[in-house]
Amino acid sequence: MRANPQQPNEANAANGGRARRLLVVPAMAAIVAATACTPTETEATGTDSGAGSMQGPGEAVWDGLSSPVGMAYDADGALYIANWSGGTIERFTEDGERSTFASDLDGPSGLAIDAEGVVYAASYGGDVVWRFSEDGEPEVFVEGLATPAGLSFNAAGELLIANRQADEILAADAEGQTRVVATGLQTPVGAVELDNGDLMVSNINGGVSLVSGGTEAEHVNTELSSPGPGIAPAGGGAVYVVDYGGSTVDMIEPDGTRTTVADGFDSPTGITVAPDGRLAVCDWGTSSVYLIDAVH
Repeated sequence: MRANPQQPNEANAANGGRARRLLVVPAMAAIVAATACTPTETEATGTDSGAGSMQGPGEAVWDGLSSPVGMAYDADGALYIANWSGGTIERFTEDGERSTFASDLDGPSGLAIDAEGVVYAASYGGDVVWRFSEDGEPEVFVEGLATPAGLSFNAAGELLIANRQADEILAADAEGQTRVVATGLQTPVGAVELDNGDLMVSNINGGVSLVSGGTEAEHVNTELSSPGPGIAPAGGGAVYVVDYGGSTVDMIEPDGTRTTVADGFDSPTGITVAPDGRLAVCDWGTSSVYLIDAVH
């Protein structure tokens, strides 16, 4: 059985250069990256509506990580990555310079940066969300959570928290006070607000859900093996989702229609939109980050 992101093999953490594999992948899951071409679209029922090759992950732009999960860009174009097994948050500048922003963290998972450039990260093991100072010192922003995973900000500036074990999404205000904004989920690990105020949620055990006109979730796509914490807006009400239990990056529309954007990953966990419009994808199995073209 494939290990879940909450169970990293820390003994296999990266030791410089390209990271060693952190997961045991079943023999049948040998992956071959295809060349860029037309994506494949399927309906929510799983019917394949068009065959064709799609882009593969290509070459890693950053490697040597330790089970990367959450990612976010700051206003200067630097990419921050929650380095789960390493207990750090790593920062990569546009020219590839790497530095450690924060260290000695307990299972950093989701990561988000607010409009003021303040970094937030969820502690999967500590059941808290940290807020960091400019020099990387953490303070507890929200506590008493239940294995928090993905983080993102809504239009009101509230921090959305995928509270995995409680099967809910919380919204935290600037003081860290929370309210429930989504229920009826199945182990949610990521959430993002759409332009119309609805939420799309990735559930590691239950596919992708839509929350519209209230807090109760509707499951709109159950095709993916185990959607990971990475979920990002794709425009037009659609979202990009990573299939941690598989090997793909997919675009899911509110009606559940699925378009596979890229294949050939080894348990992708995180995704964010880069400043140039491409998608940054972090891959648990190779402990690397890739840049791929977006599909709209």
